[in-house]
Amino acid sequence: MSQRANRVLVVDDSYSEREMIRRVLEREGFQVSEAADGPSALTAAESTDLDLIVLDLTMAGMDGLEVLTHLRQKSDLAVIVVSGRTEESGRVLALELGADDYVVKPFLVRELTARIRAVLRRVRPATASEHGPVVHGRLEIRPAEREVLVDGELVPSTSRVFDVLAKLVSEPRKVFSREALLRGVWGSSKDWQDPATVTEHIRRLRHKIERDSARPELIQTVRGAGYRFQPPPDS
Repeated sequence: MSQRANRVLVVDDSYSEREMIRRVLEREGFQVSEAADGPSALTAAESTDLDLIVLDLTMAGMDGLEVLTHLRQKSDLAVIVVSGRTEESGRVLALELGADDYVVKPFLVRELTARIRAVLRRVRPATASEHGPVVHGRLEIRPAEREVLVDGELVPSTSRVFDVLAKLVSEPRKVFSREALLRGVWGSSKDWQDPATVTEHIRRLRHKIERDSARPELIQTVRGAGYRFQPPPDS
């Protein structure tokens, strides 16, 4: 089974800019969607299974920095900011707000695609993609395809939710603190990401794989310590 194409959202209030980036990325094998303003971008980030956002900084109404600020309150999606601003202060601010990279316009086509691939490699942990499927009872994880199945049915999942599950399953019964998951999955400490991000992703994960998310059996909370994956008895 082939791995699905990476899904990229291009956010820019200029139609010509969006179309230019779309054509480039689609030629490189990415699946591309578009948003013409900040509110549309935030809606797409909430409702669509995305891997990365290419976010223009200068937009009418809600600008890119506002979009990034709102996005980071709920999401850890990879974001590359593109901007015609060359001053260091703008780049530093975007990175401090949570951007994964900053590309100055005009940029070379090959540079943008290379930056996207580099960010996607960086934000994903090295989770045994060479290994075959991992099966624990009704739960099956396919690292190479980055897929999760429950009772044989494919469960839609964002890249980061998959990464959290893969990290927990990599060492069954081991307790991971939220800070450890931030380092292992996001590649950052609580200085860069809010530990509440982990809590939200655990909540999403439980809704996807537990029989009853209110009484989780697989992804357990160890009070005051963190989370662990508890294999089912028949595993």
